[in-house]
Amino acid sequence: MKKILYLAVAVAVLCVFSCKQKPKNTEEAREEFRASLTENDTLEMLKLGDQCMELLKKKDIESAMAMLYEYDDSTQSVQPLSDATRKRYEHMFKVFPVLEYIRTEYTFFVEGVNNLKYDIVFAEEEHPEVNGVPKTSFMFNPVKIDDQWYLTVKRADQEIGRDE
Repeated sequence: MKKILYLAVAVAVLCVFSCKQKPKNTEEAREEFRASLTENDTLEMLKLGDQCMELLKKKDIESAMAMLYEYDDSTQSVQPLSDATRKRYEHMFKVFPVLEYIRTEYTFFVEGVNNLKYDIVFAEEEHPEVNGVPKTSFMFNPVKIDDQWYLTVKRADQEIGRDE
């Protein structure tokens, strides 16, 4: 009888533990993250992005790069840009300098995947009505860790969140 009682207790403990460890589905995680945000979070995140774009517009690439981080999904942490990443972005903003910018999108998804997108005019065109305006887009991945927002760069292998 004691063996059955021990077995029943072990099964019950296992069930409780496995239920607590059940990963959230994407929609649950998204809703939980969004519910935790305030208007101040939105304003702070937008301010960071706009400050970085203003520095780029002023051609202060070094200060802009100092504002940027890389997000590590596995540890859910941020680090300053690696030398290789920093050089890649410095080169990109020299080739495509920010002459003008406009924020075109910001969307919150989950802690490590958010969008803050800008359209950037990078050259002047003599005949924009014929040739169009030379522009490109750039997207940051703002993340909130321990109540602080960080402006991280999107990686090529990183998910770009989209509402479904």
